[in-house]
Order: sequence, then structure tokens, then C-alpha cells
Amino acid sequence: MREHYREQNGVYESALFLDSGGFKLLYNTGLDLEEFGIHKETEAEDILNLQLGFEGDIVASLDYPLPPNLARPEAEARMKQSLANAVQVAERLATNTSEMRTVPYLYTCCHGQSGEDTSDYVTQLFAQMGGILPSFGLAVGSLVPLRGRDDSEVMALVNGVVQAIPDNRRDTTPIHAFGVSGVLTPLLAYIGVDTFDSSGYIHTSRSLTYSQPHTQKKLRIMEMDERDCNCYICEAYPLQEIQQAFMDKQSYRATSTGKFKSEYYAAIGLHNFQTEADILDEMRTAIAADDALEGLVRHLAKYQNFRGLRRATAWLSENDRTLAVRLARTLVQMPTPTKTKHTQQTLNQLELFPSDYKKAENKIQTVQGDKESQTVSLAYTPDDFRVPCDYKPPDGKEILLAIPCAGKKPYSLSRTHTMITNRLQTAFGEGQERIHKITLSGLYGPVPEEFETEDAVIRYDFQLSHKNTAQIEQCATRLVDYLQKYSDSYTLKIGYATSRAYRAVFELAEKRFPTFILLPKELRQKRLAEFFRHTNLDALVEVIQDKL
Repeated sequence: MREHYREQNGVYESALFLDSGGFKLLYNTGLDLEEFGIHKETEAEDILNLQLGFEGDIVASLDYPLPPNLARPEAEARMKQSLANAVQVAERLATNTSEMRTVPYLYTCCHGQSGEDTSDYVTQLFAQMGGILPSFGLAVGSLVPLRGRDDSEVMALVNGVVQAIPDNRRDTTPIHAFGVSGVLTPLLAYIGVDTFDSSGYIHTSRSLTYSQPHTQKKLRIMEMDERDCNCYICEAYPLQEIQQAFMDKQSYRATSTGKFKSEYYAAIGLHNFQTEADILDEMRTAIAADDALEGLVRHLAKYQNFRGLRRATAWLSENDRTLAVRLARTLVQMPTPTKTKHTQQTLNQLELFPSDYKKAENKIQTVQGDKESQTVSLAYTPDDFRVPCDYKPPDGKEILLAIPCAGKKPYSLSRTHTMITNRLQTAFGEGQERIHKITLSGLYGPVPEEFETEDAVIRYDFQLSHKNTAQIEQCATRLVDYLQKYSDSYTLKIGYATSRAYRAVFELAEKRFPTFILLPKELRQKRLAEFFRHTNLDALVEVIQDKL
């Protein structure tokens, strides 16, 4: 990549920033890192060796991410290990320079469950780093799971890092926010963040989602009639041309437009990236003109209807009285639902972004629901839940429907499970009572719906990776054992999954237990977005309808 982009094309002349992979490797995937040459005793140094081999200009220390609501003792242990890794990597970079072609600049990863945590973390970090390195950066992690869930927590965590930097190091300590992009970046830049990274613009393009300029609304490009954008990408790729290409059924060859679909996926992704770059450019211009406050006010007024900003802005107003007063003087026109669609209600900016954070919290909770307070744990093992030996499926449940687990617990409250429930209720009414939902947990295997509120099921946090072949095999074995034991209880046994890891489990079960039916039969891509596709849900309903 370095040779292609730098030496051959001269396209990219800036620094190469190499993350440590901690979010992917150490969140809680169950991957055996020994397979990749990463050993438990030396994992931070092994990762650094990879980074040095890639000749990164900037490297991040190996960190242990904190899932939301992680049990406190586990969070403290992971913060301690991340801190130790940062110091260990710094010592290596400071003392073994002869083995390196170039010594990369180090970003030490910072974590915490609160602003107080991250502040204490950074204080300890500067104390332990001592004179090891003359300069290093701070990269704030564990933010991705909080984005959209509670952006006020993101603000608090980052602010804790900023406030703990010693006064004599403020101007020489850059701050990076992992996994943050979009409308939140100007708020974080305002309190001191220098750089950001995100792959969100790529993920949205994979689902053919288009970021609307000026509003950041996410639109389905196949449902759009026109575009109001003059970026270089939109000028090069007319909307009708993109839609025509994706209406073609062929894959891995040129479409009727003469171009491959991959080129259009890239075009959508580049447009989405450009909308985020424009937001940063506007704030960067304001900061360069020593006008950050007014730049932020303009940004908040522009995206005043963006609900995801409300908690973050309420937090910032509570902690920055200058901003709160400035917002209080700004009146905005905010369209609100009324009895007629031609009227608008004018709200005072303080009502939109209350400076009283607690009142803002109460308002938002009435809309979004109370934030889950149940702690989670990464300490659960596959043996902490098994279907009891004396278990019997409930009477009258003649159709087994197995679907993947979800991050939200109980599973029935999650987006995916709610979607399935509502679709089946609409299709079958009371007939839905004859369907027995079995959740496929990536950690435990089959979990009948009666056990969804068990402590071990509610509190575990685990992400099944499609590369974790051992865990996929264990889940498949447990599912097949369940199917064999209770086969006579069901007249129909179905699995519905679209993501790679869980579909791999169901594919093994289908091979070993032929009467188990895996749906959808035809899948465009093995990813979660396909779970909600109407044609896939219709196929599920059709199979169940035939039996009912």
C-alpha cells in the first residue's frame, strides 16, 4: 500500500497511522490470538512488532476496550492492562531504536467508564511515562459502542482526557478520538480533540446508503429521485446511472453502464466521506480564525434537528457557560409535528439544547427510553449456560424458529427480534403462538425463549467472529444436539440468519440435520442488513405459512 499510494502514484503523502487492533481482537471475540503469533504474555510487544514491520509513522498501543456497562472490577482490570501496555510500548520505542528503520510516534490509548476514570488514567499515564518519551499522543478508545447510544458519555470521557493533561504539555500532546465521525466531531474539536477516524462512510455505502449534504440524513440511494450535491463524486456519477447499475442482477462483471458495481459502491462511500470532511473543514476554518465558539454555534444551528446531538450539546452547555449563554441568545426555527403540516413552531435555543443537563436528560429519556443500567461481564464462559437436561419444549409450540442473538438484552427487546416478532404477528396473528423462538447465542449455543431473563443470558457480552472456527463448531454441535433431542416436539425446524458467523453455524446444522431449514435460501450478502430485507422476511413467512 505504501509503495502503491506513495512511491508510484504520489496520491497519499501524509503519515500512516497504525492502530493496534485491540477493538477487533480484545473486545470479546473469543479468538485464539496464538494462531496469529500473538502471545498472551507478550501481546503488546508482538503487536508493536507488526506495526514496526509495516513501518507505520504513528502507532497506537495495544488496548483493552470497555463494553458499555461492563462490571466495575473487570473494567478496572482492563484499564490497568491498557495502561501497562502503553508504558511497555513507550519503553521499547525509547530504548531499542537501533532495530528500527524509523521510530514511529506513539499514541497511548486511554479508556474509562466516566470522565473521572479517563482523567485519572491520563494522570497515571503521565506519572508513569516520566522521561521515557519526550512527546506522545493520547487516543481515546471505547467510544464506538457509545455513539448514538449516549453521546454525552462520549463528551465526558474525552473531556476527562483533555482536562488531565499537565498545563506544560497541553500544546504538545495531540488527542485522537477513535471511531468518531459526523456531526459530533465539531463538539469534540471544540473541547480539544485534534484528529478522528471512522469507517462509517464505508459501512453506509455497503448498504447503498447516501449521506444527504447539509442535513446528514441517511437516504436509500435506490429510493431517491434527485440529489442536491455538487461534490466531485456526484458530478461524475449521475444518480440514474448508479441506480441502473444496481438494478442489474449480474455480479463480478461489468453492468449495463459499462462499469463494475464496486466502482459505484466506492463512489457512494467517497461522497459520504466528503460530507464528513466538509463538516471538519468548516470547524477547522473557524478554529484557524480564532472563532471556534461561533463556528460551533453555526454548526449546532445547522444540525438542530439531528437528535443524536441533543445529549452531547446539553452536556457541553452544562459544562461551558459561555456556550450556554451564546446559545440562549440564538433563536432558531425548528419544524415540529403539529396538526397541520404547513405550520412551524419557533423554539428558544435553550429549549432545544437545555443548559440544565438533568432536565435535558429527562426529556430525552422520555423519547428514547431509560438507559439500560444492567452491568455486563466478559467473564462468562460457554458453560455458564446450557439447556437443562430435563428441559421440555412448551406444549403447543410446534414450529422451531432459531435466530441469532443480539447485543440488547433480553433478546426480545432488540431490534432484530422485535422485527421478527412484529412480522410474524402481522402474518399469523394468534397463530404466532405456535412458533417457539430459539436464540442462537454466539457464546452458549441454543437459548430457548423461556431462559432469556436468566442472569447468565442477560449479563454476558460476546461477539461471535466468523474467524472463530472453534466457537462456531461448538455452537453448531450444541444446536444439532438440541435438534436431535427435541426433534419429535416440532413439525418444522427453521433457522433465519444473514450475518457470516451465525449463518456459518446454521449451515453446519443444516448439513448434519437435514430436516433443519436455513433461510434465506438466496442471500445477496452475508451481513446484518439482509436480515431486514422484505423479500427475505417474506420467504420466512411463506415457509411457516405452508406448515400453519
